[in-house]
Amino acid sequence: MSKVHGSPRYLFKQFIPMATSDIVMALGDPIIIFVLASLTDSTHYLAAFALGKSIAVFFESPIIPILPTANAMAYQTRARNLLLNFTLILSISLMIGMIIIGYIPVLPTLFQIDAVLWQSTSLLIVLLCPWPLIISLRRYWQGQIIRVGLTDIIAKGSLLRCFLLTVTALAMAAFTDQGTWVAGTALLAGAMGELLFIRNQVNKITLKEEKSCTTTLPDNLITMSHYYWPLAQSTISLWGARLLLPLFIATTGTLNVAIWAAGWALTISISNAVRMLQQLVIRNAGQIKKASLYIFSISIGCCFSLILFVLATTSWGYSLLNYYVDSQDRLINGIQGILLASSLLPILMSLQNYYQGLHMVQTSTVAIGRSAVVANLVLIVTALTIIYFNATPAWFASIVCLATLLEVFLLAYQLKNTANSSDASYFRRNISEN
Repeated sequence: MSKVHGSPRYLFKQFIPMATSDIVMALGDPIIIFVLASLTDSTHYLAAFALGKSIAVFFESPIIPILPTANAMAYQTRARNLLLNFTLILSISLMIGMIIIGYIPVLPTLFQIDAVLWQSTSLLIVLLCPWPLIISLRRYWQGQIIRVGLTDIIAKGSLLRCFLLTVTALAMAAFTDQGTWVAGTALLAGAMGELLFIRNQVNKITLKEEKSCTTTLPDNLITMSHYYWPLAQSTISLWGARLLLPLFIATTGTLNVAIWAAGWALTISISNAVRMLQQLVIRNAGQIKKASLYIFSISIGCCFSLILFVLATTSWGYSLLNYYVDSQDRLINGIQGILLASSLLPILMSLQNYYQGLHMVQTSTVAIGRSAVVANLVLIVTALTIIYFNATPAWFASIVCLATLLEVFLLAYQLKNTANSSDASYFRRNISEN
């Protein structure tokens, strides 16, 4: 039985629909960038999209761990309901924060962002203020669907989201050259359509109650906050650092921000395919050997790293990029540099999600938060340093890879220490009993 359940075919059967979900979801940004690149004043709108979407994702970052948390808590009704209440409180607070940021011009003052650029950026932020609520509820219900193994539903929802986003973006672009409205409307239409589909599908599944589980889950909002905060801390520090990157790059000119928007969107669209490895580990850690999960994770990471490398270095890749940004050579050269510098990122992210999944299973969420904070502080400090050397966007992509590598080492080191502590505790307990 274990041999069958540990086979690559068994793991692929679970992983492919979830990975498809993340890939299709991440394609939203390149699709919008493709549409924006065809508009009048495309460089301006690409830069505004880079800043506005980065800020929206930063406000989304605290709710990203709702998916693995919902996965882990799906088998207990009380914990599930508690998480829903926690999700609503958190997401509504984040919505209010987005509105404040959109209307109070603090960021352009701090980072010396062009006033015209910030006008478009702030409008996008306000338009996207429902984003945290929509995404948090979607992830809450997705976690339950993953728990029962119906991952194909996740993929179907993402395909619907991508379809609605594409249709809306093209339709809006046919009627207006206002790129901010095109991007904001398309993002919300896609996300809302997916949310309604996922909610409808959740009504059709049955979650089994598993009261015999030995893992202690939170039983009130305070303990839920203690459990959840290290996870949120990891994503806040990650996306906070990545929010600062386009703000830092904005100080070097609008063109570099546009290059970063186009290049990084493509990089993340491909790299994000490995994120669902964390859910795979959470779901299978008790049934499949860690070595099998580790090898599978590395293999998946290598496949997507190869895609980035091919896009960055081949004539075939150049042709795709030429179509992607409407034959703008200055953008293409910069994007190729970002893709090449990021070519190892999928491998590093696969290891990152593998170790994070194991920590989630062991409820050692503090280790996840601690590792992310240290790695992303290094990222910010390094990014600040290279600004003074007129670094290209590709250099910023390189330091993202280095920070991710550091986080992988920290996660692996703390996991080993946790295992050693558990073994030592078990040994002492046996000695005392004998």
